[in-house]
Amino acid sequence: MTTLLDSPSLAKASESGPNLFRLMRAEVAKIRTTKTWWLLAIGIVAFTALAFTSNAFGHHFELQPPAGAQPGPEEQAQIAQAHTAAGLARIAADMLTSGQFFGLLLALIMGILVVTNEFFHQTATTTFMTSPHRTTVVLAKAAAAILFAVLFWAVSTVLDIVATPIYLHSQHVTVSLTQWTVVQSVLLNLLAFAIWAIFGMGLGTLIRSQIGSVITGMALYLIGTAAVAIIGAILYNVFHQVWIRTAQVIAPAVASMIMITPGEAYPHAAPQWVGGAVLIGYAIVTGFVGILIMRRRDIS
Repeated sequence: MTTLLDSPSLAKASESGPNLFRLMRAEVAKIRTTKTWWLLAIGIVAFTALAFTSNAFGHHFELQPPAGAQPGPEEQAQIAQAHTAAGLARIAADMLTSGQFFGLLLALIMGILVVTNEFFHQTATTTFMTSPHRTTVVLAKAAAAILFAVLFWAVSTVLDIVATPIYLHSQHVTVSLTQWTVVQSVLLNLLAFAIWAIFGMGLGTLIRSQIGSVITGMALYLIGTAAVAIIGAILYNVFHQVWIRTAQVIAPAVASMIMITPGEAYPHAAPQWVGGAVLIGYAIVTGFVGILIMRRRDIS
C-alpha cells in the first residue's frame, strides 16, 4: 500500500492548540506527498469513461431502437417514456453522473487510507501526542478525506459535462442540462461521494489493518451490493411483494443510486429522499462510531 508520510505541518498545528483548519491542512499535505490521490484520480477517469460508454449504449437503444425490432410491451413503454421530458431529464442525469458506482468505491478507499496509514506506519502515536485532542484530529482526517472525494467527483463530473452534450446531440435529442432535475442529481452525487469517504473513515477506525480494511470495504461494496440485488430479486419472484424491492434501499450503494436518479431508479424503488435519508443516517452513525472508537482505543 502507498504510504502517507508524516507531515511537519502537523507539529506546527500543535503550537496553537487543536486548530481544525491547520490539522486539516496537515492531513491534506500527507496525502499530497504520496501517489495515493492521483492514482485514485486516474482510476476515476478510467471508470468514468467506462461507465459513460456503457450508459451511452444502454440509452441509445431506448432513444433509437433498432429498425425492424419488435419490442415487447415493457420495452415499448420504456422507449415511449424515454422520449418524454421527464425521461430525457432522467437520461441526462444518468449520463452526467456516469462513474458513480466505482467512484464511490474509490472515495471509500481514500477514507480508509487516511486512517489506516497512521497505524500501518506506526505514526498514530506521534500524531496524537502532537495534537492530543483526538476528536479534532479525526474531524481533520474526515475533512481531508471528503476534500479528495470532492476532487474525484469533480474530475468525473467535468468529464461527463464535456461528453454528455455531444452524446445527446448524436442521439438527435435536446435536453437542458441546467434544469433543476438534472442539476439536483449532480449535486446529490457530490453528497454521495462525501458520505462514502466518511464510510471509509469509519471502516478504517474499526479495522486497523490497511489491507484488511480495504479488502473488507471492497467486498462489502461489490459483493454486498450484488447480494442485495440477487436476494431481493429472488424474494420478489417468490412472494411478489412490492415492499421487497423498495426495501433494497437499505444497502448504501443502492441508496446512492436511488438518491441521484430522478423518478424511479428501478420499478418500485424508494423515492429519492429516502435514498438520501438512508445515506445521511449511515454517515451520522459511521462518523459517531469512528470518533468514539478513536477516542477510546489504545493507539500504541
